[in-house]
Amino acid sequence: MNSLNQAERRTRLWQFSLLYLLALLIPLGASYYLFSNSSIADENARLRAEMDRTRQEQAQLVTRFDTLTQRLQHTVAIDQQMSKTKKDDLLELGKFTTMNQDNMAAIVNTLSKLKDDSAGMTVPAHRQLASNVLRDFALFRSNRGTIDLMQQELNRSGDAAKGNVALAAELSQAKQQIMMLQAIANSRPAAAPAPAPAAAAAAPAPRPKPSQAAATPSVSTLLQIEELKDKVAFAEADCMRQRGLDFKAGSRERKQLLEQSRTALLQVREDASTAEMKQSAEKALESINVELGRPARFFGVF
Repeated sequence: MNSLNQAERRTRLWQFSLLYLLALLIPLGASYYLFSNSSIADENARLRAEMDRTRQEQAQLVTRFDTLTQRLQHTVAIDQQMSKTKKDDLLELGKFTTMNQDNMAAIVNTLSKLKDDSAGMTVPAHRQLASNVLRDFALFRSNRGTIDLMQQELNRSGDAAKGNVALAAELSQAKQQIMMLQAIANSRPAAAPAPAPAAAAAAPAPRPKPSQAAATPSVSTLLQIEELKDKVAFAEADCMRQRGLDFKAGSRERKQLLEQSRTALLQVREDASTAEMKQSAEKALESINVELGRPARFFGVF
């Protein structure tokens, strides 16, 4: 038994089939045009290359930063060992100073490599990070140089203070020796007056007693006194020079003390009783002339 609307049903079926096929063709065609294009694959390859480059740059930064961190820790350890070392142990201090210089040279080398690496980096954040680290380490090197210079000045001032103490002790000892020698020379009685010629012809002069014998300071004693005086004058001039060197370079007090020391040394050189003292005064004058910016010697004339 056939339905009465069979023709209408067939028409509706064909209409539905055509509409369904049309609905399928639209997404299938869009998918074909979208996925058949190579732009997506190229974008994926570009993103993958950028990711690999980012990881490579991060690995370079981590390597450089780890090296710099180790060098900083090594510097801190060396500074701690130097602070525990006695100032008189020059061998250990020299070894630590050499180690510090080698460590700073390695830091400079690592910073140079980091700068070269940052020049080829493509990620702006990585370049900015490397630039910040380079700037911080430039400040570190500047402050480190200032600290080393101040430490050298401190050691120099300490050595000068020790030299001043030693010179003051030698000066006091020399003054005591001069006082003793002068006391010995003054304690001896003066020479007895010579007898008149007539009295000498009449009777021989009485032999003086040992306690009343003419006694004057010997030549060696006088020479020793003069030499000690020269040493005292030289020590005072050298102390004045050391005090002047303790002041800041270019200051008025430093120049004034050095000028006074130079004048005193010139007097010591002129009144020197021995050639050795004269040579010592000339050497000290040469160093003072260098500090004052004057020519050391010119045909023997200062």
